[in-house]
Amino acid sequence: MNFLKFKNNTFNVFDSDIFSFVIDNTNKIFDISIEDAKRFSSELDHKNWQEVAFDMYYDTNRWLYEIITDSNRSDFLFLLDIKKNDLVLDVGAGWGQVSIPLSKYCSVVALEKNLEKIEIIKKIAKQANSNNIQYVVANFSDEIFEDDQFDFIILNGVLEWLGEFSIGDNPLQIQKKALDKIFKLLKPGGTLYVGIENKNGLKYLLGESDDHTGLEDFVYLEHDTQSLIHKIIKQKDLRVFTHSKDDYQIMLEDIGFNSVKFFGDLPDYKRIKTMIDLSNDYPTLFHKTNLEFIPEFDGYNGQLSILNEKLKNIYNTISSNELKNLYPSFSIIARKE
Repeated sequence: MNFLKFKNNTFNVFDSDIFSFVIDNTNKIFDISIEDAKRFSSELDHKNWQEVAFDMYYDTNRWLYEIITDSNRSDFLFLLDIKKNDLVLDVGAGWGQVSIPLSKYCSVVALEKNLEKIEIIKKIAKQANSNNIQYVVANFSDEIFEDDQFDFIILNGVLEWLGEFSIGDNPLQIQKKALDKIFKLLKPGGTLYVGIENKNGLKYLLGESDDHTGLEDFVYLEHDTQSLIHKIIKQKDLRVFTHSKDDYQIMLEDIGFNSVKFFGDLPDYKRIKTMIDLSNDYPTLFHKTNLEFIPEFDGYNGQLSILNEKLKNIYNTISSNELKNLYPSFSIIARKE
């Protein structure tokens, strides 16, 4: 196992492989309450993790249950040329859906900002006989890692949320600062993977609700307009933003990444069924010749999209390269030369 290099030693160590830089462990957990996290963790001591997920969420929150248990979350890993001696940082490791399968091939660092969530990942990893993971409890904005040490960094459903869990700065600036930090943490030749929605995805242009706010006919608008509408409807500032394909490319190239490649994910990067290489003409050929349509879903609540029939017809008639800009989400691979 490759061991981490920290900038300082102001951390507590739990069970020899959990490094916590968080003094106040009352941080909000992204998708469940702290009480639920403690219960989930306790149940893992005597139950299989899939059984615990089923018992707690199958009837009460089916969408969360599917997110937790769907193994397709890590299906992008085949795109990465990962070697045994590589060190990979999984930012916002969630339920371990990426860290755990990835740890079969290399050393992994699972980063979460709450100790309860890290303990859940560790217990699930133990059930999977995975012992090649180091665990870090910290906010990604904290300056804790030495630069130039990671071969890969994973942002799977994380970049858009960074502003929500940071105080003060403009959320768009927080995203840019995070990408700049990632660039510094990567070794020369290192690779960043980003899984994220496309604000100009076809289903959103047709009125599907935004995955993060639940608002319809919203996410494709200019960011200033989104912020104004969100403030009026939700009575609070909007701090979660996604971008278009072109804007993601510009953001990454401005940081210094000089090799950026896009894949269109269907139906979504969270539950990948098909990935389309957008670097050539294959996307057009795929939708001209492949008659099988993969149903899409409302990313806010997990229900099948009411737009599926319309989406199917439009996908089958679009025949220009503009299709590359209309996928609902992207897998992005950016290399630091």
